[in-house]
Amino acid sequence: MPENDHQQPRRTLPDDGTMTPNPRADFVELGLFTCFSFLRGASDAVDLAREAWSLGYDALGVADLNTLAGVVRVHTEAKKAGIRPLIGARLALVSGEVFLAYPVDRAGYGRLSRLLSKGKMHDPAGNWQAKGVCDLTLDDLAAEYEGIMLIVVPPEDIAGFSRALPRLRRRLPVLGHIAASYLYRGDDRARINGLDRLAVRHGLSLLATNDVLYHEPARRPLQDVMTCIREKTTLAEAGFRLEANAERHLKSPAEMGRLFSEWPHAIRATRAVADACTFDLEELKYEYPREVIPAGRSPQEYLEELTWKGADWRYSAGVPLPTQAVLKKELAMIARLDIAR
Repeated sequence: MPENDHQQPRRTLPDDGTMTPNPRADFVELGLFTCFSFLRGASDAVDLAREAWSLGYDALGVADLNTLAGVVRVHTEAKKAGIRPLIGARLALVSGEVFLAYPVDRAGYGRLSRLLSKGKMHDPAGNWQAKGVCDLTLDDLAAEYEGIMLIVVPPEDIAGFSRALPRLRRRLPVLGHIAASYLYRGDDRARINGLDRLAVRHGLSLLATNDVLYHEPARRPLQDVMTCIREKTTLAEAGFRLEANAERHLKSPAEMGRLFSEWPHAIRATRAVADACTFDLEELKYEYPREVIPAGRSPQEYLEELTWKGADWRYSAGVPLPTQAVLKKELAMIARLDIAR
């Protein structure tokens, strides 16, 4: 039976909204959906960050389905709460494999962004994708995994997963963990032990996650409605397409430690991944493209040359005098402010 009546210490949000940082926690949730996982995640960044702070988190991962769209809001709200945001994505391949992907540095973030852009721009037939569609193959991921920590999320069919895992290990050398969740289905101990043995057999580590869909149990009805919209059905007809219980909420590090008391290494693995991922969105800034300036020419001289060539091309019958005057005025201002440099 679900044990969501198990009491955990919580911090109370101060009246002024000021949230002082929490001490380092043993567990870090890395399987977090937000509302940017369309019709799946049922909580927004504000609720998730505040709940994480109340539960004692010092770091929190975000892994929306085939998108980085929610990371800016999570980054902003987590920073307000004194929580270190871990930027990632949940990659669902067209062949069925699912991975939590966390870049360890800026270069890894760039590769993850490029990978997702590739999946969203074109389908295998070369057509533009519909909104929300992302076609990614194992070959695509194998070409961009450098600098990205990968955690494979096992499917329901563990036997099939066991047969497929050697190929995934060969194609993805950075694959380091198998995700495991406590599902309250009666077979949790046997299933997690099986995943643990599978991880050891293939040189991987078990990693705990609650595969979070919402910040608190009371949000479960909204998630059910979203599932019905996604599956084009009704609550009365949805059946097993709905989650079996309201346990897919953000649980405290202490509660996750209790659930995985037989597998403490699965808790430690979350901390190790969090500590290894040093990338921060604040590292990103606009970078002007580097133009190639011919030898012996100043940027201003080359800009003026290109400007007049462009004007001659645009006005094949001759650049009108008023246009020449505007161009000269603008070029003079650029020279005065030294913008071309």
